[in-house]
Amino acid sequence: MFKRLHIKLTFYMGIILTIFMVFITTGIFYFTKFVYEDQTCKLMANEALKIQIYNRDPVSLEELFTSRNFSTLKNRIFLFGSEKLSSNYVSYDKSMNILHVKSEDTRLAESIIDLAIKSLNEKKDSFEKKKINGVGYRIYTKYVNNENTPKVIQVYEDTLGENYFWSFLKTVLWLMGVIGILALLTISYVFTGKALNPVRESWKRQKEFIADASHELRTPLTVIQTNLDVMMSDTEGTIEENEIWLDNAYSETRVMANMIDQLLTLAKVDANESNLDIIELSLSEIVENVSDNMKIMAINKNLNMMTEIQDNVIIKGDYDKIRRLVVILLDNAIKYTQEGSVSIKLYTEKRQKVLSVQDTGIGISDEDKTRIFDRFYRSDKARNRKFGGTGLGLSIAKWIVESHRASIDVESKVGEGSTFTVKFI
Repeated sequence: MFKRLHIKLTFYMGIILTIFMVFITTGIFYFTKFVYEDQTCKLMANEALKIQIYNRDPVSLEELFTSRNFSTLKNRIFLFGSEKLSSNYVSYDKSMNILHVKSEDTRLAESIIDLAIKSLNEKKDSFEKKKINGVGYRIYTKYVNNENTPKVIQVYEDTLGENYFWSFLKTVLWLMGVIGILALLTISYVFTGKALNPVRESWKRQKEFIADASHELRTPLTVIQTNLDVMMSDTEGTIEENEIWLDNAYSETRVMANMIDQLLTLAKVDANESNLDIIELSLSEIVENVSDNMKIMAINKNLNMMTEIQDNVIIKGDYDKIRRLVVILLDNAIKYTQEGSVSIKLYTEKRQKVLSVQDTGIGISDEDKTRIFDRFYRSDKARNRKFGGTGLGLSIAKWIVESHRASIDVESKVGEGSTFTVKFI
């Protein structure tokens, strides 16, 4: 499933990248072409003005001073005679008689005279591109505003070299676009795979979680049903005689209620619906209260429960969540300790409030220590079932700690016990 999703996401990204690269390369090409055409038009306009001066035609001061070639032309305004110009051009009088011409092919003048007539009639300059005998030409037609003898000057040049340049630029841009798309697709494939890894892992853990939850819920339901079946089959027995079956069923309902409560808590956490009610509270009072309430559990297992609680340890947090954290840690310590002691300490160290819960129980292996806070991880399902654990308590504890910007660590050795330490800032 995730492999197909990976390919599909990469494909969609490829479409987006292709559209983006086409837009960029097309934009670069046509913007470059527009700038080039604009600059060429201005250059040809100045060339037409230069031809006008060289041929001793009258020039308006406004036109002269706005020309970019004024510094070159100003020293030649009063020169007599003509100078050789590199541009091909032709000029006409108002009757379309040729006055001056310089061209490698004089027949071209006949092909562009319609533009000269149009400029003369409209009394304005024009810049056109035209194909003549299969060759592209750029023509700038200048209208010379002279009341007595209006004239037209046409400057033209072929675009053969330019066409090669545009073809080359287009090829380079498309080639770079294709290479860019392939490179970006490769990068996208790699990073999409990395982005999907947490989703893949979460999906895997979710499946494990559902399987574990189903198993845990099925077991107490089976026990309840079996005990009730035995009790119901004994039609002559009294309630006192069937008390053991009722006790077993009741015990399993408590296990189910605890698990469902934990599942609802984690569901709220995942949905961001578990809000914190942050207030200033006494951690000392919470730890002392929980210890007093749970001391009976240690006594029933013949465990020595020791407390060392510093007075007036104040933190900012959610009362219910902090109390639940203490309950989870102390309950686990008592639950997984068969003999010895359980101790809980609260003290201040370097401006940190430290809560420590230590036991002499079964301990945790080095391999399991890195994953015991993972809500979907069960190190030993049979053992957890024996002690009544659901494998979700420490996941909730870690969430409570992290939501209060605190830290939780564990030190443990198999067969020697464990120490959970929470540090509040």
